[in-house]
Amino acid sequence: MPPTALPYRPLSLRCLTLGGFIFAVLFLLLAFVSCTKSSSDWQALREEANELFNGQQYQEALDVYEKALSKAQGKDRLVLRQDIIDCHQALGNQTKARELLKTQLEEAHAAGDEQMKAEAMRTLGMQIYDTGDKQTAYDYMTQAVSLMEESDAADAPYLLAYYHYELMKRRAVDEDYAQALIDSKAVEANLLKSEEPEKGENMLVRTLATRAYLYYMTDSTSKADSTYSLWQQHHPMTVSNERDICPYLTSRGRYQEVVEIQRRYVEWVREKKGQWTASERTSKYQMAEAEAALGHGDEAFRLLKESYEINDTLLARQAEENAQELEAVYQNQLKTEQISRQRLWIIILGGIAAVLTVLLLVYRIQAVRQRKNKAIVDVVRNMTQLETTADDAPAEDAETSRFAAFDRTVEQGRLYTQSDLSREMLADLMGVDRTTFSRIIQEQSGCKNLKDYLNQKRMRHAEQLLRQHPDYTIEAIAGDCGLTLTTFKRLCKDMHGMSPSDYRKSLLQ
Repeated sequence: MPPTALPYRPLSLRCLTLGGFIFAVLFLLLAFVSCTKSSSDWQALREEANELFNGQQYQEALDVYEKALSKAQGKDRLVLRQDIIDCHQALGNQTKARELLKTQLEEAHAAGDEQMKAEAMRTLGMQIYDTGDKQTAYDYMTQAVSLMEESDAADAPYLLAYYHYELMKRRAVDEDYAQALIDSKAVEANLLKSEEPEKGENMLVRTLATRAYLYYMTDSTSKADSTYSLWQQHHPMTVSNERDICPYLTSRGRYQEVVEIQRRYVEWVREKKGQWTASERTSKYQMAEAEAALGHGDEAFRLLKESYEINDTLLARQAEENAQELEAVYQNQLKTEQISRQRLWIIILGGIAAVLTVLLLVYRIQAVRQRKNKAIVDVVRNMTQLETTADDAPAEDAETSRFAAFDRTVEQGRLYTQSDLSREMLADLMGVDRTTFSRIIQEQSGCKNLKDYLNQKRMRHAEQLLRQHPDYTIEAIAGDCGLTLTTFKRLCKDMHGMSPSDYRKSLLQ
């Protein structure tokens, strides 16, 4: 029988008293250090951080934002948290930014701030999109749209237009032209409701440019041309957003106009920013493509070469900026480490006391651990005896247990969603050879073979997706289940006598 629970003797009162004293000293030390640099309030700190951020001193701005966060209360913390997220994104620390975005969601939900929650979800969705998980990104961004639609804030219509604009751009890149057109029209509808029409003019012009391209890609050439005419009527039109019409012009074979627009933009960038930029590199590359389409091979080669030269320059500049940023971080750390002698002695004495406490605790814990380890060894011995007895069970019962464990692993790990599963890998997972594996699958699952076994699980998973996510495309659902679109349609026809689209309709009735 298993050993009885071991008695646990609590630490002595003296140990607890010493630990409480150490924690009190550390608490006072943290309070003392946090109060060394006084500041009026969190608003003043945020203004200081904003100046640093605008000057591209992101690490310094991050430090000040975090100090402001420690002084802010309630919904003010949500505003500062967003500032901190922006800093981490500017520093390239996407993992930390994502962690903070999730915290932002939790705090916004607790504070009941639906607009801030929507903004956090939109930002998180855009960041996830850049990692390649586009479906999850769209889920977050569409949830943000739903939350913002319920907001009664004065700037909600403008923000809704912006959310749809971001969705439109990404769906256009992903060739989901029909949905992108829906978002395009939503942008315009929300801008009409906005109390800041001038603020939304630039967004409207850029939306019309993209919509003209979307109409052409959906075989609505007349609508594309009329939208282009509407785009021409809107003013003011800056050199910067004029580039958005280039995809439409390219699709219509108007390469010379593309070259002229991109050239104007390059000249504007040079006049405004001086140094080469990533946008100039992109413009040069698109100009090269247009010149090549016009049959100007030499000019296309020259522009392409310049595009590569700009890219090399940008890489070198980025390396230099990274080095400067590291130097700034290093200097900031040096300043932080310059503390007074009094504080240093407090830290040293507190550290010595903490070390003594830890040593005492380690000694007591080791004694308890040794007793518990002995108990664990006894339990393992008892289990080993039981397993030896179970080995004498009939082979049929052993195979049933083996298949049950295998089936549970397949379900919990959703292994059936992988299209590249091999019989050998699954046989190894069950711990048998291929012949025995095939026989166990047939006998225990009732399926004809392994393929039938996996397809049944895939179709059950597909049924859940069809029912729970009516906005997913059939092709996306097939891919998530580990099936090709053709195989998915065939299986749906065989099992349910109808196409996936019709089956979805029957599920949602």
